[in-house]
Amino acid sequence: MKIVLRSEVIVNLPRGLQARNTCYFVSIASRYDCKIYIIYKGVTSGVDLMDIMNLNVLEKDEVILVANGKDEKEAISTLEEFLSEGKLDNNYSR
Repeated sequence: MKIVLRSEVIVNLPRGLQARNTCYFVSIASRYDCKIYIIYKGVTSGVDLMDIMNLNVLEKDEVILVANGKDEKEAISTLEEFLSEGKLDNNYSR
């Protein structure tokens, strides 16, 4: 049986998932050994920069993150922190 993690997150990033924030998101998502999807007016891969930007996710919008794979728990946790708090780990700076 496959276990898939799912999390609903309110985006608290100024300007939502515009270019810079989307680049951070994709960079974070790409580090994990799992498939990541964003659900917001459709479903898109969490590592597809242009598709995520085309979702036009704004600050205070709610998105659903879905992850399936070896690192799904860590991926969901890190991406939740980024979307809800703008929190980046030590590998990034603004």
